[in-house]
Amino acid sequence: MGPFAFRLFGPSRSERDAETLYMAVLAVARRPGFYGPERTPDTFDGRFELITAVAALAMMRLKAAPETGRLGQDFADRLFLGLDDALREAGVGDLSVPKKMKALARRVYGRVQAYTDALADPDPAALADALARNVWSTPAPPFAPALAAWMRETAAAFAAAPATALLDSDRWPPAPRSV
Repeated sequence: MGPFAFRLFGPSRSERDAETLYMAVLAVARRPGFYGPERTPDTFDGRFELITAVAALAMMRLKAAPETGRLGQDFADRLFLGLDDALREAGVGDLSVPKKMKALARRVYGRVQAYTDALADPDPAALADALARNVWSTPAPPFAPALAAWMRETAAAFAAAPATALLDSDRWPPAPRSV
């Protein structure tokens, strides 16, 4: 059952779209080209960081599209439900989940703000620097500039497309080919 399965009349259109968008974000963030040597570490934290970076792009686009109504909030709700599920699957105890979720929420929203600010910065290195701090915790990882360029390309492509284009993972650019 989906996360919104217990509504009296079923999920709203926005909730269905949020589920579709969540699945698209996961599909994009799980593309093998993002992971490996000299790329994003294929660890719980590495996947969290990449899901957060992709989700941040979706959140930024939805915020710029008031015509999407509740989709931005419904997507955020679905994202955090997915993070809650991941913590539980990783073996975090029920009593610890709320505390860990608060910490994850701060991390997600902090990154969304950092990536929003960096994308608005005319210096292309600003986004690579933000990614280096968050994804790798190191000053100059080789993949940070490629990931930053991918994020800029993706943000520009979706800015020129209807917000509903986010729902189709095939419309997201492929992972960067080179480091």
